[in-house]
Amino acid sequence: MLPVKKFRLPKDIPLEEYPKPEEYLDEARKLTNAAQKEGLILRVMGPIALHFYFPNHIDLYRRMERLGDRVFTDIDYASYGKNRGKIVPFFEKQGYELEKRAAMMSGGMRHIYFGERIPMIDVFFDKLDYNHPINYQGRLELHPYCVSLTDLLLQKLQIVKINDKDLKDAMLLLLAAEVGEEDNNKINLKYVAKIMSEDWGFYYTSVMNLNKLQAAIYGVPALSEQDRLLIKQKAETIIRIIEITPKSGKWKGRAKTGTSKIWYKEVSDWE
Repeated sequence: MLPVKKFRLPKDIPLEEYPKPEEYLDEARKLTNAAQKEGLILRVMGPIALHFYFPNHIDLYRRMERLGDRVFTDIDYASYGKNRGKIVPFFEKQGYELEKRAAMMSGGMRHIYFGERIPMIDVFFDKLDYNHPINYQGRLELHPYCVSLTDLLLQKLQIVKINDKDLKDAMLLLLAAEVGEEDNNKINLKYVAKIMSEDWGFYYTSVMNLNKLQAAIYGVPALSEQDRLLIKQKAETIIRIIEITPKSGKWKGRAKTGTSKIWYKEVSDWE
């Protein structure tokens, strides 16, 4: 009888058994390509997406001391919920098994897969719904391998208790990405400002994090003064565009209450 495979959190796997960073990158690209051939969309999020977008900045990324010994803990994907039923057999064919408890606890909005090559693959359907929701409907075709740069930034801005790693991801993103008014390999300021103009809670968290980011750049020795200036300029530009964009009636009504009422969704992971 074959041994039963068991899911292990990446942090519980000894370093000598752990896949190398290039194995994560190769597998992320391979799975996206294989899914595409079957008419399925998988788009990478997180640090792997930053590696795909900005290969010339990876040395700096490592010197920023963000990645740690394991470098990657999983492969994070966004996909469309309409294909949820086809995703399970797809991953099974690729040698991965669904962690059923996580799927049940998320109501099917999140799948976790595990296998021999990569210990953990996360798939989020239609949206990333933590402290503030990020909707992927109609947005996963913008890049052949990754979610858009705009959505990568929103993923960081939505974190109420943002940590050092997430701030460093946002720093690299602002340093390396262009800003503009479209999603063609740029951070789409118009799209960001529209979201913030309709949701006071997301607006408040985002501006708070952009200010935290500007303060945190001085604690990252790997950044040059020119790097810091560029990151700061882009953060200030994003804040300015957010602030001058006209706000909805719903935004104005919620702004009156302010932080006296919780303005974000409280979340806890499934583990």
